Amino acid sequence: MSQESHFEDFLRWKSFGVWEKPNSEHEMVKGLNPLCGDEIILYYSTTEDHKVEILGLGGDSCSICSAAAGLLFKNQTKFQKSHFQSYLTERKNFLEGEDSFLFQDLEEISFYTILRSHPGRYRCGLLPWQTLAKLSEEKK
Repeated sequence: MSQESHFEDFLRWKSFGVWEKPNSEHEMVKGLNPLCGDEIILYYSTTEDHKVEILGLGGDSCSICSAAAGLLFKNQTKFQKSHFQSYLTERKNFLEGEDSFLFQDLEEISFYTILRSHPGRYRCGLLPWQTLAKLSEEKK
């Protein structure tokens, strides 16, 4: 992937996130891609109505993974636990050529459209969503 041609976009998408550990009470979940070493940390809290609110982001990852995490943070700050797996599945399906109706954000669609033509980088773009899905597995 020519990251240089999309570098400014990736930086803009990364900037949608709050990349710091929150000062308020929180929990965290980590996601790791063992193939490349990308790590994403989601700092979160559970709201009274049993939704998960992402309070901040952390970790050390490539520009693609960081951009995906910024988009995760931007598009929804309160996630329904019953939909964790579908958030991930919709993005996987989009990368495989199926259009999605669950996410309608033009920035995110643009990001995943760029990523579609680079299958070797799918893991980078999905790691934040896999980390969110991991949260539901840990809560069982």
